[in-house]
Amino acid sequence: MPGLEVKNLSYSYKDKSILEDVCLEINPGEFAGILGPNGSGKTTLLNNINRWLVPQKGSILIEEQKVESLSPKTLAQYVATVPQETSLDLSFTVEEIVMMGRNPYLKTFEREKPRDKTIIEECMKAVGIWNLKDRYINELSGGEKQRALIARALAQQPKVLVLDEPISHLDINYKWEILELLKNLCKNMKIIVLAVLHDINLASLFCDKLLLLKDGKIFKSGSPEEVITEQNIREVFDVDVKINIQPQSGRPMITFISPVHKDTRPRSCERIHVVCGGGAGEKILQYLRERGYQVSAGVLNIGDTDWKTAKNLGVDVIEDLPFSPVSEEKAEENKLYLDRAEAIIICNIPFGHGNLKNLILLRDVVAKGEKKIFVLHETPIGQRDYTGGLAAKIYSQILKESVVINSIEELRDFF
Repeated sequence: MPGLEVKNLSYSYKDKSILEDVCLEINPGEFAGILGPNGSGKTTLLNNINRWLVPQKGSILIEEQKVESLSPKTLAQYVATVPQETSLDLSFTVEEIVMMGRNPYLKTFEREKPRDKTIIEECMKAVGIWNLKDRYINELSGGEKQRALIARALAQQPKVLVLDEPISHLDINYKWEILELLKNLCKNMKIIVLAVLHDINLASLFCDKLLLLKDGKIFKSGSPEEVITEQNIREVFDVDVKINIQPQSGRPMITFISPVHKDTRPRSCERIHVVCGGGAGEKILQYLRERGYQVSAGVLNIGDTDWKTAKNLGVDVIEDLPFSPVSEEKAEENKLYLDRAEAIIICNIPFGHGNLKNLILLRDVVAKGEKKIFVLHETPIGQRDYTGGLAAKIYSQILKESVVINSIEELRDFF
């Protein structure tokens, strides 16, 4: 059975709907992250789960217990919260702060028993701060304070640990440490960890399940691979990203790309194919994408500077193996893109035997006389020909039938 179930949860503040028919299930031992833009209902969802707010509709169950039926003390034994903002009395030691987590198990004016002190020690050791027990809380670094607050929450021995933006104010090294700590606690203690996170890439790396909120509704839930897609991020956050897979984890990572701004200047074409390489096409690809053109590039070796730029910009790339000559298969694929394009731009790139096929294909396209060909001719071909003159011969034939431009600034006059 799921450790945490939220069924058709709705919450409104005055006449404004904040959450609407939210449903989710999280199992013990799962680390779940909540993503979404500001105002999407992330914190409100947490505050309904820990009953700081009361929903107008729906139910929340923890191990089949409805949270509304539990007394505050009993609920604190099921759910522990590390809030976004916490005011700490500077006169308390770290151990005293963590000891507060045992309050749900104590009667009024009752002192901690040996078992409580044992639990406190175990929790502090679990988060790596037992050596700080006699330090005052105001003497700790940001990461150490956060560990102390997590230890206090663990001292409640909860079934569900709720955290609202636990890493937003931390340096990157502490962010990594805290998320790694939470993941280990989740697995080792078999508790549910539910955290609001803003860093999509870190959420992807550490979370087992993600909940993507938009306008108070769950837009998508599932594994990082299911949730973090270019379309989902675009629809929820209104930004363009490129998804790459992190080699070590196999998890999706996002790279933000420049937004596409279509302006009102007249254009004579839409599809442009760019022949580039070695970084010569970086600025051109960036400019064309910003103008809103449908851009393709190739053939490029995987790992080439322009290959990386094209991937990050969401440009269609015909790619071949690193440090290898253009294969017949990729040349044929490139020919399809050349045929589809309404205009072709040849960047100021060197030509060797490895990319000579690109030039041969261009010569064949030029011979048909059906395409607009633009050659960025900043450096004499003799200084860029590493084929013993063969590339220069073909290049000269192409120049005769092309629009020759001498700088990227001139290119803007045409595109």
